[in-house]
Amino acid sequence: MEVNYVIVSKENQSHSKEPKKFYSVCKRSGHKTNKMKKIISLVILIVVLTTAKAQYSTYYNIDVNQRVDANINKNVNVSGNVYEHKTITTIDYGALQLANAQNEKNRLENLKYADEQQRRIALEIATDPIKAYDYGYQNVFKIKGKDAKPLGFRQFIMSYRVPNNALFVQAGAGRFENVSSEGITTEILIYAPVYNKNKDVIDVEKTAKMEVVIVGQLNDDGDEIFVHKKDIKRATVFGVKGFKYTMIWEDDYQYTITDNFISFDPTKKNGISYFVKVRTYGNKGEVSFEELEGRRYYLRLLIERIISTAYIGDEKY
Repeated sequence: MEVNYVIVSKENQSHSKEPKKFYSVCKRSGHKTNKMKKIISLVILIVVLTTAKAQYSTYYNIDVNQRVDANINKNVNVSGNVYEHKTITTIDYGALQLANAQNEKNRLENLKYADEQQRRIALEIATDPIKAYDYGYQNVFKIKGKDAKPLGFRQFIMSYRVPNNALFVQAGAGRFENVSSEGITTEILIYAPVYNKNKDVIDVEKTAKMEVVIVGQLNDDGDEIFVHKKDIKRATVFGVKGFKYTMIWEDDYQYTITDNFISFDPTKKNGISYFVKVRTYGNKGEVSFEELEGRRYYLRLLIERIISTAYIGDEKY
């Protein structure tokens, strides 16, 4: 319960003929109390907001007055421990790539193989992940009728490379998953193309800029997520020049890096849209953002080749 104290002098108490003076003292005191309440409320609000933000990772906090060199630290500890005092400016991608290759080699060496050739291929892939593309196979299939209609087609043939299962296992239609020995999951989600049947204006660059996403605060993405960083780069998607747009975020349970690949081919009648999503994530308390960045870097060339070389053909609208 809030109590307002008003100091009244003996003179005020002994002279009943001065009620106006007494009222004036009360009024001034009440004004000061209200002002103090506002100040206290503001301080509490600032503390609450600061505390709420402090619970999130500081890995991507960068002092804009500092010179940024993302590869200056050649002694990054890659033992798997979480060091939240590190930042993206101190990351050594080369060291993390070597650590990921060694960890993957250790994991694959412990598996059983049908023959020595399979074992040799697996260890070769661990050293150079893009070999999973070379030792994979081409998946070609036709989509037609009721399956093609919601996508704007009567039929089309879709094809993409399935990477060798030493790295990625199939976990559903168009979904491939890799789980590292540290518990980092990388998933590739290849979506079916969509024909622009209604002749809509398609601006993939605007989509890739994610203008509605605000960095450094909570965003509503179905669930509340705290967004640390967003980025946009050029990329080839289904053989068409497009964009790779990245959102780095966390919720109450996981750290996540989401890479979305998008392109639009205007040369095929009304145009065709392509989309692939790649997520790299792990549980809080088990992995760090630095480890996610290292895993993402280790697998990036393989993933980008799978996405760039996918294609469709024999389209009927």
